[in-house]
Amino acid sequence: MPQVYVSGVVAAPASRVWSIVAPFDGLAGWHPAFTSSVITNGVPANLVGAERLLGLRDGGEIRERLIGFSEFERTCVYTILSSPLPISEYIATLRVTPVTIGDRAFVEWWSRFEVAPADREAMVGLIRGVYEAGIDAVAGKLTG
Repeated sequence: MPQVYVSGVVAAPASRVWSIVAPFDGLAGWHPAFTSSVITNGVPANLVGAERLLGLRDGGEIRERLIGFSEFERTCVYTILSSPLPISEYIATLRVTPVTIGDRAFVEWWSRFEVAPADREAMVGLIRGVYEAGIDAVAGKLTG
């Protein structure tokens, strides 16, 4: 089972970073790969069980379900329900932790998933790129 882990330091307080990345229906507002992010099942955006439909720049769609959320730990855990990607059993976590020296934020995004051996390298690279672009986008939004 492949795992992808990406982290970065954002030059903004963890509370500010979390206020941007936490809303489960807000991904399209800060991540350049997504054109829309809508809760589809009527569950409030940051309650476990909320399902979102993500629009991709290429016209594709991804459906995801929130399976863990903590304001206190600044952690969001979700799974993919359907996607054009050749992966399954995808579970991802996005976490924001304070860096107390300099009042910065440590942002981590990681996942594990199943994929056919022939697609492994491509999917690991794609997902790593999505996480890197997201962390860079949040940093740019808050510091640029």
